This record gives sequence, C-alpha cells and structure tokens, in this order.
Amino acid sequence: MGFQIWAMFLLVIATLSIVILVVMRSSIGNFIDEQVYSTLENSEVFFSKDASVIDMLQDNPIEFDRRKQESRSVNILLLSKNGKLYYGGAPQQLIDQMYRDAINQKAETEKYTTQLDKEDVYYSILKIESEGETYYRVSYVWDAYRQELITQLFSKIGWVVVIVSILTLFIAFWLARRLTQPLIEIEGAVGKIAAQQWNTPLPLDRGDEIGRLARSVNAMRVDLEKQDKAQKALLQNISHDLKTPIMVIRSYAQSISDGIYPDGDLTGSVSVIEEEAERLEKKVAALLYVTKLDYFELDRSTWDTIDLDRMVHLLQSRFSSTKPLTWTITGEAGLVLGEGEQLRVALENVIDNAMRYAETSIDIRLSGTEEMAQIEIENDGPPLDSSSPLFHQFSRGKEGKFGLGLYIVKRIVERHDGEVSIENQAVGNGKDKVRVIFKFPRHFKPEID
Repeated sequence: MGFQIWAMFLLVIATLSIVILVVMRSSIGNFIDEQVYSTLENSEVFFSKDASVIDMLQDNPIEFDRRKQESRSVNILLLSKNGKLYYGGAPQQLIDQMYRDAINQKAETEKYTTQLDKEDVYYSILKIESEGETYYRVSYVWDAYRQELITQLFSKIGWVVVIVSILTLFIAFWLARRLTQPLIEIEGAVGKIAAQQWNTPLPLDRGDEIGRLARSVNAMRVDLEKQDKAQKALLQNISHDLKTPIMVIRSYAQSISDGIYPDGDLTGSVSVIEEEAERLEKKVAALLYVTKLDYFELDRSTWDTIDLDRMVHLLQSRFSSTKPLTWTITGEAGLVLGEGEQLRVALENVIDNAMRYAETSIDIRLSGTEEMAQIEIENDGPPLDSSSPLFHQFSRGKEGKFGLGLYIVKRIVERHDGEVSIENQAVGNGKDKVRVIFKFPRHFKPEID
C-alpha cells in the first residue's frame, strides 16, 4: 500500500508539472502577445487625428497618462505605396519586411510578427487612403524582454513546483506510514492469533476503516479464544465420557471371562455392557455427525417433501414413554422440502434437551404460512443463562452431555435456509419457560405441466 500511495502522489506531481510546462507556457505566451498588440492599438488611437478621441482621453487623466507612457515604447513609420519612408526610422531589413507585408495586406488593419537578429518584432499596419494616394502607418515594438520574462517566470514556477513536490512527498510518506503501520500491526496480530496466542494487542483507538477492521479482528480473537477454551474443556469431558463406558465394558467383559457376574447373572451383566456400548456409540455418532455437517456439501437434489406434523407426532410418541411429562401439540406446520434425516435429528435434539430439563410439561405449537413453517417447543424447566452461547460449537449448558446437540441443530437449520432461536418466556408468578423456535422456508418447486 505504501508503494501505491507514493506512486499515486508521483503521478499527480508529474501530471501537474506537464500541465504547467505545456499549457501554462502557451497561455502565458499568448497573453503577452495580446498585451503587445493591445499596446500597439492604444498607440494608434493616441496618435489619431480624431480630436474626439484626444478629448476623451484628456477627460480621463489616468488613462491618458497610461496611453502616453505606452506610446513612448511604440515606434511609428509612415510609408507610401511605392515604398518611400515619410516618417520614422528602423533597420532597412525590417522596413523592407514591413513594406512587403503592407502592399500584400487586404484588410485595413493587420497584425504581424517577425524576427530580426533573433529578436521578435511585433507590428501593426494601418492602410490610409488620402487624396487618391495610399499610405501605410506601421506601429511596432521590440520584444526585448518577452523571452526573458517567460524564462524568469517559469524559473520561479519551477522552484514552486519543486518545493510543492517535496512537501507533497513528505505528506505522502506520512500518509503511507499512517495507513500501513496499523495494517502491519494487524497482520502480525492475525499471525499470532493463528498461532493461538490470544493476548495480542491491536490498534483499536482509530475511528476510521482500519480501526473498525482492528475491532472486528479483536472480536474474532475474543470469540476464538472462548471457543478454544470451550473446546479444550469439552475435549477433556468427552475423553472422560468416552473413557468411562470403555472402562465399564472392559471390566464387565473381564469379569464375565473370569466367571464372575457383577450384576448377579449373565443377562444383567451383558445388558450393562450393551447400555454402555450404546452410550459410546451415541457419543461417537454425534462427533461424526458434526464432521459430516461441516465438511460435506449439501446436495439439494436428494431433498424430499417432509411432513413436519407427522414427524413431530412420531417423535412425541417415541419420547413420551421415557419420562412422565404432560405433552401438548397444537396447530399444523405443513410440508417442507428438505433432508428428512437431518430435520429429524434437529427436532430430536431439541426435544431431548427439553425432556432433560422439563419439570412437568412440554408444549409444541405448529403453525405456518405459504412461505414459512414454524415449530415452537416449550418446556417448564429452569431458565437459560443468557451469557451462554448455546448454539456455538463445544458450548455446554447445565447438565449438557456433549456440547454438540444445539450446534448440530443450528447447522442443520442453516443448511435448510431457516432460522432457530432459544429464549426465556415469562409465564407469570415469577416463572419462565424455555422456548425454541424453528422457522423453515418451504422451498416448494413450481409445478410444470
């Protein structure tokens, strides 16, 4: 970025320099030429025989004095048509050139420029008809100071350009440093974050886009740090959870092989092994399911029409026998397009959580519109901790088993372009209910004849 800023400023300086050297030089030269010819015209008016012009100039003493001063730098020649010089004097080479221009002149007045001994001469020729004779009055000035004026002017402009360029480059250096230095610091901080060095300072005291970028990176760092700590804690818990059923299975298997039945008989001991194996299978399945959701692309060509009402009633029938609770299901959500197995897992995880925390009842409300299906699952368990990011990977609520259930729910809903939220709902008497709200777009395909 620093190089780009320097290159931009150098390009601006070069462009301005070209404009000054090319455009302004031509403009100043034209301006000086116009001023010279204006002086010649003023002298012609001043030397006019028209008394009204003289009276007009005398009525304005400032303009009269200015014209008088200008006329002193203007030379006058009076030539006849046959080339005779009646008045004034000039080098013969210049007189000959003026005479050739005069006899070829068509208009009454014309302006000319010529060069004599590398010096420019500006002159104006006025054709005069008097008593059947033609005369030419030539007003001319030497441009002895024109080139020197332009040279000095551009010398001063050149120094101004050099000074401005140096100041501009200093500004470019300061600006490049101000913009690139915090980006370099952010780059170093991101590298440390990638190496899981969480105590990384960032330039947060800026109010511009770089400051907002730094604050976003810092928010990402804080979130990653939380997830890292949660992941480490969860991995420890998962390793313990996996280790426990393995140890039980091994100890029971060893006891049975030694002819000892820890649960009294062979059937009871084998049933314990089966239960622990089932627990182990569920834990491994949850971890594999997260991997599947995170790393496998969603294939929508395999989606089917899913009856959400039927699915909810089947899940209620399955879970109702595991814990004595009062179940209430009202309304209809209708049909959606989706992956049936994934939608079942999402609803199953939420209902399983609701059963774990519910004290007496679970209420399920189904509703929908033409575009959206909605499912609300509510239980009367303890309220949520608002500071706990329950939908984050590796986060665990009270009595949480794996820290993956609600994360799996969120990923499935997102893969179906839906929304899921969890909230505490006040029901009066200082009590709250926990409510999970699903919203699924229907994704119906248009029918084709």
